[in-house]
Amino acid sequence: MKIQKTLLAIFIAASLASCVSTKVHKELQGQYDELSTEAGKLRKSNADYEVQVKEQQSRISKLESDMKKLVNDTVAMGEKLRDWHNRYDKLNKQYEYVLNNNSTLMAASAKANKELMDQLEILQSRLQGKEDSLRIREKRVNELEDAIARKDSAMNYLRNKIANALTGFEGKGLTIYTKNGQVYVSMENSLLFASGSYSVSKRGVEALENIAGVLAENKDINVLVEGHTDNDPYNGSGTIKDNWDLSVMRATSVVKILTGAAALSQDRVTAAGKGEFSPLVANDTSENKAKNRRTEIILSPDLSELAEILDAD
Repeated sequence: MKIQKTLLAIFIAASLASCVSTKVHKELQGQYDELSTEAGKLRKSNADYEVQVKEQQSRISKLESDMKKLVNDTVAMGEKLRDWHNRYDKLNKQYEYVLNNNSTLMAASAKANKELMDQLEILQSRLQGKEDSLRIREKRVNELEDAIARKDSAMNYLRNKIANALTGFEGKGLTIYTKNGQVYVSMENSLLFASGSYSVSKRGVEALENIAGVLAENKDINVLVEGHTDNDPYNGSGTIKDNWDLSVMRATSVVKILTGAAALSQDRVTAAGKGEFSPLVANDTSENKAKNRRTEIILSPDLSELAEILDAD
């Protein structure tokens, strides 16, 4: 609101430039330049945040791929182990057959017996190595499954806590759902902002403060706030030039409330603007456009434990 008033003053000053002193004009021009610089920094910050989001998504995909490969390798290792067992049993039977023959046959085949024993020892050593390797892999798979189960349980618990904290808001421009192991809190802009504004309404502040209280109790959750618009061109004036700028400013306003309302560390929170380019539905009706005008708070678990298990020797 302060920036809007300042921009209005600049506009009036520009319109009455012929009636304003040179000193006042320079002061207004300076304020306008500072605001333009701030908008540029916000756009650059938004681009950096999008890179971070893509890196996080890439890391999740790599972890899932590594786990799938580990499971497949474990299955293949089990099949090899069964094959080694079969070969061992076959050689052992051959050895017992030789022992059951008469002394003449045993004397004549002493060399063959020694070779057979050597092969059995080598095979036993390899078999033991395969079993040890398989046990290690099975342990890692179990650790991964347990860690993932704990993460899923924690995220479901977090979703329920947020739902309880937002009782009275769901169905009134707010929805909560789980997707790809993350909790999404989607808030239509009608709950948070007036049209074309990035100042959060009193009702929206209440909802965000409730969310912040829950997040402050969950220290290992990363928070991404994404601003979204419909595809109607932004017709305002001043620092905000288009839907990109508007979505960034709205996301930033939400982040400031979240980090200011409770003991929520700022380094856990990222603000990003998506503009009109990530719609939920086609922008072909007023109802659909209202759905696309939203702010999403995306809660992600800390994946460092999974990475450590996959990276372990």
